[in-house]
Amino acid sequence: MDQYYEINEIYYFIEQKVRDDHDSTKKRGQISNFESKLEILYKKHKEKLVGIMYFIDPELSKNKNYYLPELNKLCKFYDVKTYLFYGKELFNHLGRSDLWNHILSWLKEWKDSLPEIPEIDFDKTPEKSFEQLKELPIRYWRKVLENEKLWTEGIVKAIFRKGEVLKLLLEYFKQQKDKPHIELSKLLKDLLKKYYG
Repeated sequence: MDQYYEINEIYYFIEQKVRDDHDSTKKRGQISNFESKLEILYKKHKEKLVGIMYFIDPELSKNKNYYLPELNKLCKFYDVKTYLFYGKELFNHLGRSDLWNHILSWLKEWKDSLPEIPEIDFDKTPEKSFEQLKELPIRYWRKVLENEKLWTEGIVKAIFRKGEVLKLLLEYFKQQKDKPHIELSKLLKDLLKKYYG
């Protein structure tokens, strides 16, 4: 459990995630996970329990329209209060909106103190990157294209910012005509459409 505390004999538990950008399978898993914890704590605290689903990043609320009705169902079924908050909303609810600004200030200070990290963006020089990357063995490309986490968590988009190299690779895969390259091209075509539009 991410957070679990008591204030004036009311027991709060918070399921906390960084951002609300889950796909349809994961969002259902989030609710199921939330309910399993709610059920256990309900046995102990009954109507004195409050359940909160909290996403730190207020810029991403992809599944808000899914989570709100699901949390309302749980609220009615268990007769406990449930909330969905993004960013500062949690701190406002707790009457401590000042803390959110302190956290942002501290994070900025921490980020500014980090040493310079070299930027990795293969799309800065797409043709040069393509020439090097096209020589990777097929098995490596299959692992990259089939590893959903690399895509959903934004890792691929962090190193291929615009998808230019990936588009060049797609054309290269199509030209090879053998079965493994045809399979790679199908996978990559779908991923480009989904993650790069």
